[in-house]
Amino acid sequence: MIRQMRPFSLPALAALGFFIAVFVVVKTRPEAAETQPLAVPASAPFASYIGGTGQLEPPGKTVGIGAPEGGIVTEVPVKVGGAVLAGQVLFRIDDRIRVAERDQREADVSMAQAQVQEAEASLADYRIQLSLAEAVPDRRAVSTEDLSKRRFAVRLYEAKLATAKAQLLSYRAQLEYAQATLDRLTVRAPFDATVLQVNVRLGEYASAAALSTPLVMLARSGKFNVRVQIDQNDAWRFRSGAAAKAYLRGNSTMGTALRFSYVEPYVVPKTSLTGDSSERVDTRVLEVVYEIEDETFPAYLGQIVDVFIEAPPIASAGANGVAASSSQ
Repeated sequence: MIRQMRPFSLPALAALGFFIAVFVVVKTRPEAAETQPLAVPASAPFASYIGGTGQLEPPGKTVGIGAPEGGIVTEVPVKVGGAVLAGQVLFRIDDRIRVAERDQREADVSMAQAQVQEAEASLADYRIQLSLAEAVPDRRAVSTEDLSKRRFAVRLYEAKLATAKAQLLSYRAQLEYAQATLDRLTVRAPFDATVLQVNVRLGEYASAAALSTPLVMLARSGKFNVRVQIDQNDAWRFRSGAAAKAYLRGNSTMGTALRFSYVEPYVVPKTSLTGDSSERVDTRVLEVVYEIEDETFPAYLGQIVDVFIEAPPIASAGANGVAASSSQ
C-alpha cells in the first residue's frame, strides 16, 4: 500500500514546499517606502496656464567682457559683487611694447614738426629773395637766369613744405593709432554695472579668442528679468501681456508676480535643459521676458524658476483660432 502512494506523495510534497516558500517570501519581504520628493513642486495659480522654465537675468542680459588682444594681465582692480562706473578699469594687459611704439610715434611727430618749420623758414627766405629780385627796377642788374632760379627755388620749397606737412599728418595718424592700440590694453567698463564674475587673475594670460566663460561678466543695475522659455507646442496659446507668476525651485511657497516686458518673436532651439526625460535636443522655444515686480524676491541672477503664464484653455483657444482664421 505504501509503495502505491509514493508516486503521488512526491508531487504533493513539492507543491506544498513551493507554496510554503512563496508564503515565507511574501511575509518577510520589506515593504517599499514611498519615495518623497525633495521639494514639493509649485502648483499653478491659474485655472488655465502655460508652464515654462525661466532664468533670472539683469536688464539687457549679462555682458561678457573679453580681451581685445592677448597678453599677460598686469592689473585687476575690480572684485566680484562690486559696482563699477562707466569707464572704470576692469583689468590691464601688459602694454610695454605698445608704450614703446607710442613713444616712437611721438618722436616721429616731433621730427616732422621740425621739418615743417624748416621748410617754412626756407620758403620764406626764397620768397623774400625772389621779391627783392623782382623789385629791382633795372632789369639789367638781375639776369634772367638768376631770376628763374629764384622762382624755381620758391616752387621747390613750396613742394617741400607740402611734403613735410603731409609727412606730419601721416605721423600724427600713426601716433593716434599707436595710442588707440595702447588704450585697448586697458579694458574698461562700458556702462555702470555690477561685477558678477572675475575669471582672470594677475599674471595670467588673457586670450583674445572667443571664450565660453568671459574674463569679466557685468550686469546692468535695475529690476531682475525672467526669460521664460515656452515650448513651441504651447506658443500659439500665449498672449502678450498675460499675467504670470514665478516660483523658486526648492521652496514652492515663495513666489512673485511678474510684469510682462516683451516677447522675442523668433523661435529658437532650447538651450537651458532641465534634465527632464521628455525633453529633446530638437525642442524649440519662444522666449518671453518678464520683470520681477518684488525687489525683495530672494533669487539670484542665473537661477532657474518655475513660471506659470495665464492662458486660455486649449479648447477655447483652438476655437478662437479657428474662428479668427475663418473670418480672415
